[in-house]
Amino acid sequence: MTGKKKRTIILAIAAVLLALVVWTVWGNTALELNTYTVGSKELPDAFDGYRIAHVSDLHNAEMGDGNEKLLAVLREADPDIIAITGDLIDSRNTNIEVALAFAEKAMKIAPCYYVTGNHEARASEYDALKTGLIKLGVTVLENEKTEVEREGEKITLIGVKDPSFSS
Repeated sequence: MTGKKKRTIILAIAAVLLALVVWTVWGNTALELNTYTVGSKELPDAFDGYRIAHVSDLHNAEMGDGNEKLLAVLREADPDIIAITGDLIDSRNTNIEVALAFAEKAMKIAPCYYVTGNHEARASEYDALKTGLIKLGVTVLENEKTEVEREGEKITLIGVKDPSFSS
């Protein structure tokens, strides 16, 4: 193999690796708002137009200073509740303060409901996170259910503790 061909192959491999790193970083910090309309005859009429914001897999990411970009998107979505579904923290780089600061600000937008993810199961700080969330008024659902009421009608929210806690 000639020296020029070898350099070309090395540069191509380096370009692919750089693209993968950029894509991974973007994928872990990208902010995306998707809106879905769900209809069911089983839902009470009072919940017509009910808005649920779903936040998942933050992994301690901060989108803007103090998560302000994410919080702005949540405010714009104008949810009735916010469902935080797992991996609020990252078990390899856990920062309870970032997670709790986000939850505190999110609670000012709408009531928050939280279920665990596999990163919480692996983090020794999970009990402190759970205690902090409860103190903030976040409803933590671990193999539990709760009812949400609107105009005298109710729906049930069920939270399952991540199976990683039992392994």
